[in-house]
Amino acid sequence: MLRKFWRALDEQRKKDKKAFFIYIILRAIVLASLVMSLVRRDYESTFFCLLTLLLFLLPSFAEVSFRIDLPTTLEIIILLFIFAAEILGELQAYYVRFAYWDTMLHTVNGFLCAAIGFSLIDIMNRSERFSLKLSPLYLAVGAFCFSMTVGVL
Repeated sequence: MLRKFWRALDEQRKKDKKAFFIYIILRAIVLASLVMSLVRRDYESTFFCLLTLLLFLLPSFAEVSFRIDLPTTLEIIILLFIFAAEILGELQAYYVRFAYWDTMLHTVNGFLCAAIGFSLIDIMNRSERFSLKLSPLYLAVGAFCFSMTVGVL
């Protein structure tokens, strides 16, 4: 498993230098927050930092494990969403400070789920392993249904 992690990081680095820079900056901020929470002995914040670091690995881990190629922009949006929800929302109390922070995150999550659904169907549509050739309308309906299903769950 650790070997997959290092392979995923190496794949990110090779894929796009700017995106890898964003990954490193976000992880550095979370690591700095982790150290600060450990110094303050705030174990709840420490847990959120560790959870965020774990969640940051999911897109890369999914790419390596399932051998799919997520668009770089989608990966960056996923990481920024995780950062906004966990670090800004929980640790910096943006849920309390800004009245519509939760609504904004739910809206972004809906669009994010639709983009992930669209990407998954598009990956199957382009793959030579599957014999799918779907129309753009079906792709849009499938992405919408995926988004709504994930939202309900």
